[in-house]
Amino acid sequence: MRRNVNVNVTGIHSRPGEPTEKIETSSVGVYEDMEDGRRLVEYDEEQDAVRGTVKVHNKVYISSDGRSMEILRGGEHSSRLEFGEELAYDTEYLTPYGTMSMKIVTNSFEFNMSHDEDMKVMAEYELEMDGQVLSDSMIIIEIKKTEAR
Repeated sequence: MRRNVNVNVTGIHSRPGEPTEKIETSSVGVYEDMEDGRRLVEYDEEQDAVRGTVKVHNKVYISSDGRSMEILRGGEHSSRLEFGEELAYDTEYLTPYGTMSMKIVTNSFEFNMSHDEDMKVMAEYELEMDGQVLSDSMIIIEIKKTEAR
């Protein structure tokens, strides 16, 4: 069954020698229980880019056991990200200027679902390129049922 949800995403990034950056977005999306037990959340968000604002389509798959998630980001800056307890994942970040190879090292991962089926996913991770840590980061995704109309 598909249902409408509110999706709030917070990204916190700490880079050496720079102030901590916090990015928050809110979107309306769709939630669905998949046949294989995974949970799917789809939503669009707008991001600032060199040439103005771009729309990014996101698909978040939360594993059936709640121990990992995969984020597929589409658009000009597409990527596939995986997070799970003590998971190291190599990925390619596609940009209009070329492809960058990166590694995501998850330090902690947590998934919670409330009695009214609101969900919260949190991952703390390091983003690496060429063996160097670019940032210590955290992503928090909150999924809440929309009010009935």
